[in-house]
Amino acid sequence: TNLHQSNPAPFNKAKFSQARRRHAWITDRGVCWCWPCLIFSIHREIYGRHLPMDISDARRQVAEIIALQDQPKYSHAIQITTPALFDRLEKAVGNIGSSINQTLPVKKCLTLKVNCHELDLDGLAGLVLEIEFPLDYPSGSTCQIHAADNGKAVNDVGSKLTTYLESFAGCECLELVLDWLSDNSSTCLSSSTNDIASNDTAGKVECYILRYNHLLSGPEHKKEKSMVDAAKKGKLQGGILWGTPGIVVVVPPSTEEDAKEYAVDSRDIGKRPDGVESVHLPERGLEEGGLGGMAQQKRGGKLKDMDTATLRTACGGDEDLLRSVLGIK
Repeated sequence: TNLHQSNPAPFNKAKFSQARRRHAWITDRGVCWCWPCLIFSIHREIYGRHLPMDISDARRQVAEIIALQDQPKYSHAIQITTPALFDRLEKAVGNIGSSINQTLPVKKCLTLKVNCHELDLDGLAGLVLEIEFPLDYPSGSTCQIHAADNGKAVNDVGSKLTTYLESFAGCECLELVLDWLSDNSSTCLSSSTNDIASNDTAGKVECYILRYNHLLSGPEHKKEKSMVDAAKKGKLQGGILWGTPGIVVVVPPSTEEDAKEYAVDSRDIGKRPDGVESVHLPERGLEEGGLGGMAQQKRGGKLKDMDTATLRTACGGDEDLLRSVLGIK
């Protein structure tokens, strides 16, 4: 097969239906039902065993892995589990000019393992991440992550990482994953206590929490000042708690999309949040705490400078809710 050319067969409706039925029959016996796997299987059966991969994505995937392998602190932790495919892609991107827009026919996705015992992270010696780069990663999707601790699946870690990476679509994710593990090594395997949405949401509104390792107040701290300016420019509604940890609370009418965009802006500034988390806060508490709405308009559109007492008021005096917002276990 010529690696640099792909000539798939035309779409065949009968084959599509047959492939879909066959995949459903298999999945009844334990194979993944998720749409990426379903689409992958159907596409493979219709067009043959090769799938098209954009050369620019292949180039970025190879470069991302090589860059981390060249760092001593990561080199032993990263194990490529599809070495033949990686070698093939590495040779292909080296032979094709950077200005050429082509696709490469491949049979599967690039996968790797991250062995956390090689990262010297307390409490994560038994954690192994299995990471898959979809064919359209990183331009069109984020990497897929499955976690296991001493051989036992840990779905909570994978879901937290997936949520965290949603804010960085279009970016290389592998180093972000490693940084997240370092920042959350003491808590990521504990039972989640951050699911702070209540079944009873009467009188509450959905807000979004962005946690930072620390946020320092004052004009001499240029990154934090840039964050405040970016929030004002984006008309972000809410408040900011200075200190360790630093917290940004995004309130209506700002949306989840606004919060995710602000997370990207923060990362560009040099302050990386620990994802974007949804939480229902009492409407009366937000009003009494002066977050958003008319109170923010009177401040000229700036986020409200909060202290712990203000955040407690925004939580309606609920200490459990306050601890959850702060990320305290």
